[in-house]
Amino acid sequence: MTNQLPARIRATARRPGETGADVQVTLDEHGLTVGAAASAMWSAAYRDVAALAVEGGVVTVDLGQGPGAERWQFERLGTMAGLLVRLLREGRLRQRLADGLVETRPGTSIDLVEYAVGAESGIAQLLYHERGVVLAPVDERQPWRRIRRADIGAVEVEPSVGGVAVGGSGPSLAPAPDGGPALRLVRLGAVATEHARRWTALRDGAMADATAIVTGLVPDAPFGTRSLASLRLLEGRPASPAALGEAWPVLEAAALGVPPFDASYRVLRAIGGGDGAPRWIACAPETPGSPDRPRLWFLVGLPGNLVAMELVSDGAHATYLFRVLPRASFAGSLPDGALEAAVADISEALLDARFLREPMALPAAQLAAPAALRYRLALAALPSLAAARRAFVARVAHRDPASWEGALRDLVAWHATARDDGAEWPGRAAEEAQISEEAGDPVG
Repeated sequence: MTNQLPARIRATARRPGETGADVQVTLDEHGLTVGAAASAMWSAAYRDVAALAVEGGVVTVDLGQGPGAERWQFERLGTMAGLLVRLLREGRLRQRLADGLVETRPGTSIDLVEYAVGAESGIAQLLYHERGVVLAPVDERQPWRRIRRADIGAVEVEPSVGGVAVGGSGPSLAPAPDGGPALRLVRLGAVATEHARRWTALRDGAMADATAIVTGLVPDAPFGTRSLASLRLLEGRPASPAALGEAWPVLEAAALGVPPFDASYRVLRAIGGGDGAPRWIACAPETPGSPDRPRLWFLVGLPGNLVAMELVSDGAHATYLFRVLPRASFAGSLPDGALEAAVADISEALLDARFLREPMALPAAQLAAPAALRYRLALAALPSLAAARRAFVARVAHRDPASWEGALRDLVAWHATARDDGAEWPGRAAEEAQISEEAGDPVG
């Protein structure tokens, strides 16, 4: 798209029910500007486009949602209607992906493909990036699909339809109930093989990175142990002792048995129930294709509807606490699977946020500061991150072992009796002040 920008398109623009005015629509890398000699000029970012439709040569654009939203219709576009729609769609996709911390290489193409997911089918924009695939249906009623590379299963070319069948193996691309492919791309023609290659390369890259990370942690572990661990720890998937089997103790010792995180891990285990504490480890490369820079984190289930998460890396200043269930629905014990689901959701949010924890944790006043703009954009673009923020309770700073443990136990005791999701742990403000001071960052 960039080689066609800026683009200037003449049209007649009007709100429904109003008289139209001749305008020039200018599109650049940031958004669109509409101006006419007899009217004020207005501008909008691509992310402001809530809905986009074209019918009979008329392009309808909904800007924003709720109070203050506007609908504009562009007419008398001639042969430029298609260009206007395409540039708006591509600009919106790229801008929202950038908001959601998805990095794309300059010149990354956006393909228009025919797809089918179960009973749903249609035309969609398709964009590949280093961590997966985005499928954005042209039908505004259908949701965008953000497919993580680790969730891609079997990939097969289907010559009979000139397409590609993609199997699913995870939450972002769930396996089809009937055992068929999770996603089909059809009528691709001669480029079907290239699309299949790209899906396969993403899937295999996730496995290669996981294998390299595990090998780097426990190079002396038996081959079978490393193979199992690589499969279970694929691209940020949290794995428990039961899932890892004999691989758990060697990975636990290698990743969590060394200072400074060994001490906090032991305390969290003790609070969570000792040797029987529910716990998980997860890992992913900081940058896909660079497993020599892994990110590791662990999670521990705690009493009172809580799960603790800690990133094992230089510069980590705190232990993060999330509620498992809405507080009003917690009756003293968790239903089967609730803790595991919360752990998976937190890990997915961390991966989607490129390991940024501040968007989950910053108090509202700090999040509203100008310096936190990228966090606000990420929260608006990433449902997983927004959900993690809603579940976030507090973070406890690593000042010294005694004060950290004291604050942690106080939070656990308070949360066990909390029933209002709007209530805030009384110690949170002091912890946030300490974290901001240590990080030297005005927004945390």
